[in-house]
Amino acid sequence: MKSYIPKFLVCLGLCSVMAFAQETVESVRRQIKAVEAETSREKSMHDAEKKRHAEFVEVGRKKVQALATQNKTLKAEIDSLKAELNHISDARQKTMGTIRWFEGRKTKYNESLAKVIDSLVPVFESDFPYRNEETVNSVKEIADQLHKGVIEADDALNRTLEVFYDRIRLGYTTEVWKGFLQVDARSVPGTYLRYGAVASIFVSNDGNDVLWLARTADGGYSWKNVSDDLAMRTVLKDVMKVAEGKTAPRLVTIPVAFPKEGE
Repeated sequence: MKSYIPKFLVCLGLCSVMAFAQETVESVRRQIKAVEAETSREKSMHDAEKKRHAEFVEVGRKKVQALATQNKTLKAEIDSLKAELNHISDARQKTMGTIRWFEGRKTKYNESLAKVIDSLVPVFESDFPYRNEETVNSVKEIADQLHKGVIEADDALNRTLEVFYDRIRLGYTTEVWKGFLQVDARSVPGTYLRYGAVASIFVSNDGNDVLWLARTADGGYSWKNVSDDLAMRTVLKDVMKVAEGKTAPRLVTIPVAFPKEGE
């Protein structure tokens, strides 16, 4: 029995060695497969990352191209706007120059028109003596306001024409009113008659003073006393009675003033 025991042990040791060796090979194979699988996974991940990187680079390149195109378009628009701005600036300068020229012409025209309107003062002062002072003050005010730039030329012209129209309308009206007249240093109360802008008569309340408005040699006006001229005195009193409605309406003779020598 003793001779078989060592052989058994040897046989058992060989089996153990073979089993260990077999297990070691399988383990190595498994490790190799695991390494290969990890390598394959890493490679797949690397390829995917490489693809994503390539896509990112491509997207970035397209964005850069798009931005470059937009930048080019924007630069072209900026250049166009600059050119348009320069054009507008030039046009504005020309417009401002034209405005200044017209403003200068307008100022000169206003000054010239103001002088013309102001020159009408002597004309209205020598006009038929009825509300002359009011008319002269209106004309002076218009000329002064135009000269100061308070009113425009068209307004000044319209207001001046209205003054003329008022004086023209004066010739189509007749008026009777009570008042006083300076006769030989006396303030005489009586009645006035104005016939248009050609005749005016004054009869005192007591009927003693009868005057009519005559033209003088220098083109002015003065009251002519006809109290001593019985015929003329009677005619003018009759005219006044008709004008006041104190007698029946009828045709009467009215003295009209003409700028004749000695009148």
